[in-house]
Amino acid sequence: MSVAVAATIALGATGCEFLSPSRTQEIRQITDGVDVSTGTIDVRNALLISDSGEDARFVGTLVNTGNDERTVTLEVDGVDQTVVVPANDTTVLADDGKHDTVDFDGVSAKPGSLVKMYFSYDGAEGASATVPVLTSAQEQYETLAPTPTPTSTPTTPSNVGTEPTGDATAPGTQSGSQSDSSQGDNGTN
Repeated sequence: MSVAVAATIALGATGCEFLSPSRTQEIRQITDGVDVSTGTIDVRNALLISDSGEDARFVGTLVNTGNDERTVTLEVDGVDQTVVVPANDTTVLADDGKHDTVDFDGVSAKPGSLVKMYFSYDGAEGASATVPVLTSAQEQYETLAPTPTPTSTPTTPSNVGTEPTGDATAPGTQSGSQSDSSQGDNGTN
C-alpha cells in the first residue's frame, strides 16, 4: 500500500510540470534596448542616451550576417547618420574608449520616452523600432551621454580700460619731438 501511495504522489507532483509550458521555449529580451533586423543587418540592444532631451547618442550593436559590407543609415527625428558595417562582422557603437559613437544633435529625445528610429541600407526595405531613451544616471551608462555641442554667444565689448590715459609710447621708441631733435643732431638739416 505504501508503494502505491508513493507512486500516486510522485505521479501527481510530476503531472503539474508535464502540463505547464516549458520556459526554454519562450524568448525574452533581458536588455534595456530593443532588437530589430533589416536584410542582413541585425540591430541589437538599440537605445539612446540623452541628458538634455535635445542631443542623443545611439548605443547598440550592428551585426552584418551578409558577405557584403553595408553602409547602414540610422535616422532619428529626421536626422540621419551612417555607419559602415564590414561583411560578416559586428560594429559596436558606444563611447567606452574602444568604440565609435553616433550622436544626433537637435533631436527630440526626452529621457524616459520612446523614440522611433529607422535602420536601412541600399538594397533592403529598412526597419523601424521604438527605442527607449535613457540617461547617464545609471552606472552602466554614466560615460555614454553625448557632450553638448558648444555654441558661440555674441559678446559686447566693454569700454572699460580701452581709453588711453597719458602719453604712452611703445618700448624702444621715442616720441615725435625727440626724434625730430635727434635727426637735427645728425646734421641732416
